[in-house]
Amino acid sequence: MMRSKLLSTVLSIGALTLVGCGGGGDSGTAVTDPVIVPTEIDVNVTITGDYQVESLGTATTINTNVSVGNTPKSLYLVLSNSATTSATSTITHNAKVTTAAQSKTVSPAEVKDTPHILRHPQYVEDFNAQIGTLLSKTEVDQFQAKTIAVPEKMEDIVGNRTTFYLSSDTSLPTSATARKVVSDGVITLNIWVSDDSYDESGSGIQCQKVKCVTSVMVDELANMFLMKDPNNDIYDWVTNVYGEEWGSDAENKYSNLISDNNQITILLTDIPNREAPVYNTPNGGVIGFFWAKDNFIASSTDGTTGSNERVMFYIDSVMFANGETTWSIDDYWPKEVVSTLAHEFQHMIHFYQKTILRINENTETWLNEMLSESTEDLVATKIRHIGPRGVDYLDGSAGDPGNTLGRYPLFNENNTLSLTAWNGVLADYSKVNAFGAYLLRNYGGAQVLHDIMHNAYIDENAVVYAVKKSPEGTGKTFSDLLSEWGIAVMLSDHIDLIDTPEYNTGDFTLSTYNNSTYELGSINFFNYDPLPTIQTTSGTVQPQGNYYYKIGDNVTGDFNITLELNGQTEATLIAK
Repeated sequence: MMRSKLLSTVLSIGALTLVGCGGGGDSGTAVTDPVIVPTEIDVNVTITGDYQVESLGTATTINTNVSVGNTPKSLYLVLSNSATTSATSTITHNAKVTTAAQSKTVSPAEVKDTPHILRHPQYVEDFNAQIGTLLSKTEVDQFQAKTIAVPEKMEDIVGNRTTFYLSSDTSLPTSATARKVVSDGVITLNIWVSDDSYDESGSGIQCQKVKCVTSVMVDELANMFLMKDPNNDIYDWVTNVYGEEWGSDAENKYSNLISDNNQITILLTDIPNREAPVYNTPNGGVIGFFWAKDNFIASSTDGTTGSNERVMFYIDSVMFANGETTWSIDDYWPKEVVSTLAHEFQHMIHFYQKTILRINENTETWLNEMLSESTEDLVATKIRHIGPRGVDYLDGSAGDPGNTLGRYPLFNENNTLSLTAWNGVLADYSKVNAFGAYLLRNYGGAQVLHDIMHNAYIDENAVVYAVKKSPEGTGKTFSDLLSEWGIAVMLSDHIDLIDTPEYNTGDFTLSTYNNSTYELGSINFFNYDPLPTIQTTSGTVQPQGNYYYKIGDNVTGDFNITLELNGQTEATLIAK
């Protein structure tokens, strides 16, 4: 699907020994930081092309002589730290930078974030932390578990009413009514709506929310998630990549998991904001989530989780009902809900396909979220959504300058964060989204997402495993991918790059996998407002993160660069 991505390198190495030049990192085993022997290298670079990428190596001291010639160039460094600890960088050179580009290092404590769209509530994260314990219960443990009241499993027939537990506080269930049941012949989708969130003439139920769900809205949501014909809904597009969301192998492997009945439930209810909690908020907060508590038999979890014993999603009813004057599924908030369903569906499938069937423990959060973010990217055109790019779904180009939509304005503000660290803020979603978009567009499209899920690794080794399965990924390490990602960000304002990692072809890139073809739009990070954060002073390179540095604009002639690094930080010179 993609052209080969190989970086050109011109190195002249001095007499001293070079340790780990060209990137270190893993080859499919756990990452550990080696003892670094101080090394010094000399590198000579001649700039000849319209754009040029040169690896300067990974020594502790790098002395670089650069010859630009008479054609002015803007010169940058990308520092990619493959170590699991932060690295201090010292950069000195005799080129000049423009003061307008001055910025500072962004540390995790300084992350700029906007509480606009949130994902999992804290109680879901707390539950996830104990999944390994729940899965390791013995049969004796299960028989000794505390039995709790389970909401009576009312048959999924439109008009039936039952209660659902919304949190581990089982004293506060919500009363809900089945509003839609649809089947494609294999899977049945049941949509329930909390009674205090539903408004329908003659129903006898009084909605108590500022925005209320109607039968029209329920029908539209059902059509987006599951329709009778094949390959025309979120269920088909996402399972086509990852596989089924639940199966009999779960119950066969762990007796404290629910049986498979080929049904999925969506509960539309008012979800409180994560911080307060504050209810009844139509313009931001937790849109929806998958919570694996409901996949467990209630009596097996010591009475702490309030399992509804269903394979199910929770979706915020107030945001979903928040449309324009005449509500449409294509309005902003309803369409965000639809995209969220695709995001959360990956989590649902991930729990079964990876956690239950393959590893029996949690995948690292950044990796799980990257797959969900990439799933939204993958299906954006199919659900008629601007997606993470924030560009019209019919437009395969990178869009226009000044774009404030999508994930990437926030990524640009926080692009020096550690890729693999997770603090649960929106900036974390933006960084893993950007990395996933790079993997999708350079290492096999939908195939790479499938392969990241379908292996026994829970960390960056899952990415390396998947990338190596692609024709373009032979011999790649995580250090290589980290460095290439930074290069791709800096060159995203170029199209038709040759043998260089890229985001931007000027149009859609097609990815055909199994029964579906997915459209991946181009991305230019320099089209977003704010622009990418590019440093003009030395600073700290976060663990497994990138640091973007400007040497100067309109540079000509010869000059020198001296870098003092940690021996595990790949330095790359970019001229454009």
